[in-house]
This record gives sequence, C-alpha cells and structure tokens, in this order.
Amino acid sequence: MTGILPSRSPAEHGPRFIGLDLAKEETQLALLNEAGQLIHSRRFASTREHFQQLASELGPADCVALEVTTNAFSIARLLLPSGARVTLSDPMRTRIIAESKFKNDKIDARKLAELDRVDYLPTVWLPDPETETLRHLLSQRQSLVDRRTEQKNRIHSLLHRYLLRFPGTDLYGAAGRSFLNSLLQPETLALYDAFELHASLQEIDRLDAQLQEFEQLLADFMVARPSLLLQLDHLLSVTGVSLVVGAGLLAAIGEVSRFPKAQRLASYFGLVPSTYQSGDSRAYHGRITKRGRAQARWLTIEAAEHLRKSPGPLRSFYQRLAKKRGHNIAVVAVARKLTELCWHLLTKGEDFIYALPRLTDEKRTRVRFLARQWQAQLQQQPVSKAKGGGALVSPLYATGLSGRSLKTQVARKAATQAEAQYEKLLAARAAAVAHASAAPLATTTGFNPLRPRLPDWQRVLEQVAAQLKPATAKKRRVKTSG
Repeated sequence: MTGILPSRSPAEHGPRFIGLDLAKEETQLALLNEAGQLIHSRRFASTREHFQQLASELGPADCVALEVTTNAFSIARLLLPSGARVTLSDPMRTRIIAESKFKNDKIDARKLAELDRVDYLPTVWLPDPETETLRHLLSQRQSLVDRRTEQKNRIHSLLHRYLLRFPGTDLYGAAGRSFLNSLLQPETLALYDAFELHASLQEIDRLDAQLQEFEQLLADFMVARPSLLLQLDHLLSVTGVSLVVGAGLLAAIGEVSRFPKAQRLASYFGLVPSTYQSGDSRAYHGRITKRGRAQARWLTIEAAEHLRKSPGPLRSFYQRLAKKRGHNIAVVAVARKLTELCWHLLTKGEDFIYALPRLTDEKRTRVRFLARQWQAQLQQQPVSKAKGGGALVSPLYATGLSGRSLKTQVARKAATQAEAQYEKLLAARAAAVAHASAAPLATTTGFNPLRPRLPDWQRVLEQVAAQLKPATAKKRRVKTSG
C-alpha cells in the first residue's frame, strides 16, 4: 500500500492540517501547511487498513479534522494513537460547508482543514467506549419502543374504523387483551382486519419480550461497571428516575467533568430558553433551544412528570409556575431543574436530599435483580436474590429508625416541611424586593431549601424522627397488648 500523505522534507517542522471528508466508499483528504496553502489532495478507499496507514504517517505536530458521521468515532480512535490532534466537527453547526454554493468533496475537505487551522470548528466530544456502547444499547431499545408504539397505533386505528371503544383505561392489560381477543371472531371484524389485529398483538408480545431482555442486558451492563453503577445509584435517589432514565442520562452526559457548571449541562440538553439580542434592543428570551441530545431531553421531561408530584420544593416550584404559564412550560422548567440537580449529584457524589428511602431502595434492588436475571439466563441457573443500595448510606441512618415504611414516612414529612419553608422564603423574598430591603435567609429549623446542605437536612430528619418515635412506639404497644 502506497503512502497516503507525502513525506516531510527536512526543512518542514511546522504543523500540518488535514481535513477528511468521509463517505461510505471513499474518503477525500486535503492537506494544508501552516500558512494555509494546499500542498496535497488525495482520495482513498474508506477501509480500516487505509485509516491505519494514515495513522502510521501522522505525527504529534499534525492536526486532523473530520465531521461526525456513522463511523467517525471509530475512525478517530484509529487515528488517536498517532499522537496527532483529532477534531470531530458538528456537521449541524458547520454552516459554511452545509450552505456553500460550491460544494464537493475536495472543497469540503479543504474547508475542514482551514477551519481547524484557525481553531474555528464547532467540536463534538469523543465518548469513551463504555459511553458509546451505552448509547447504542439505549438507541436500540428506543427503536423497539417505537416499533411497539407503531403496532399499538395500528390497533387504535382499527378500533376507530369499526367504532369500537374499550370501556377501561388499559387496553393492553389483562382486561384489555381479553377485549381485543374477543374481536377476533369473524362476525365482529372482517377477515383481513382480524388477521391484522392478531398479527399486531403477536408483534407486541414479541417486542415486550425483547424489551424485557434489553432491560436485563442494560442492568447487567451497569452492574458490571462499579463506577457507572455508583453514579446510577445516585440518580435513582431522585423520584421519577428509573433504570432506563438514569442510564440514558449517564449515556448522554458521559464525563460530567466536561461541564464546568450545571447550566452548561442544561444547555447541552437544549432545556435553556433561546435568546436574541442585537444592538441597543432588549434581550428577547423565547422557547427552549431544543439543541443537543433530544433523547436525554425527553427522558428528563418524562422524569419531571413524576418528580413534580413528590413532596419537596420542586413540587411547589411546579405548582407556582403552572398557575402562571401552564402545565407544559412548568414541566419543562422542572426538567431543567432536574438536569441541574443531576449535575450536582454526579459532581458531588451524593444522593438526592429529598429521596424517599423505600422507593430508592426498591429501584436499586431491581437493577441488581435484573442483572442477575440476565446472568442466570446465560448460565441457565436459577436467579439468586439481590440486595440494593450498595455502600451508600442514607441520611436516615443516624436517626435510629428501623423499617423502610417508617423511614419513608419521616422523609415525606420532612420534605413537606421543606416545601412549606420554600414557599415562605419566596414570599419573604418577594416582599423584600417590593420594599427594597434585604430578604431573610434564615429559617426556624436552620435548613434553607434555597441552599440545601446535607448536615442541616440531617438535623431536620432527626427532629422529625424524634416527633414520630413516640407515636410509633404507642402503636406498637397497642398492637402488642391486643
């Protein structure tokens, strides 16, 4: 195989800038010198051997730029061992290439090299292999969910065509399936429609089984990696975050350290309002940008639908905003709060302060049980029991309480108190703004829900536990005497 790049002359010492326009069959290469002059252009087959040959000809002083495509991450990993700086460009933001009136592979490759030379390429983070695998797993699962939804929509369309309506709420539960099976009689539906209904029901059953296997595989993937499992356990402490939501967020975030602030993560998910300001005009803030990872944005909004119902300041935040702006805007605002909350939990390595112990423990236990199910199927052995929680310690550990139900009762009451304190602080802040005075930050319990600290929350839990202990002991004495 001949060389892809020309050999350096003894007088050449500066950096070289290489642009690669990737295609399925062939790749176009453009090589610029430090002054921006085109010194080499070549087209070669997009094979693994050619990219390995290119990597062997690169050096630490070289810079390679390529746009993100299906196999761009794999190509970048082949080039990285050479020591060259590899830059992945976001094709959606490289408008100078996408909207060019003179566009071909040679021009595109040269523009990539030119933009990289002046450091003007919108870059994309190269995920580690574990994160990329996790993204592929979740993408495949989403594909199965979409196919199942398609089959369910076909059934709804068929029922609507025959003016049939199921009296219950769950069409695909036990009662709903009995209703659908009763429609397979020839006197109810036409022969073709009955066959279509039967085929759709069979396809839904098959997809349900596949989704269950995918969930077991996903749990096994997380449990087999202690660092990922620890991060997942932290996210599972948030109400509304399940295995799929937690794994989806971790797959989207990758290394949380690449986001210096929580607001940057919210912007990456496209959950921040768009802004337009020019000249002396006032800044206009519109709808959320919806730029970034769409799947992660959808997962956070789904989780926010559950989080808004859980006791705590976020429930009060949702209710206050829903009265002014409506349900949809309020849920999206909670989703942004949830995204920023996830950044704090992963950065600090802590659980959610207002976590419900019983629910959190059940979610963690289920993840480990699903992983054991997958391993048991592979080894054809019975499933063993799984314990949840790992080495994480609940803030209720030092309260002296026993029993998950009692701990959940304490957590709910304490969160409700924090919600009431949150509303009082907001009212005091609004009054202080109206009278141009300083807003009070202190509370009667010493816990500030606007700036929560774990030691202060620990004292609140101990106080609530002390209030509930006499009542619990009295109930136990009544049961014993009875």
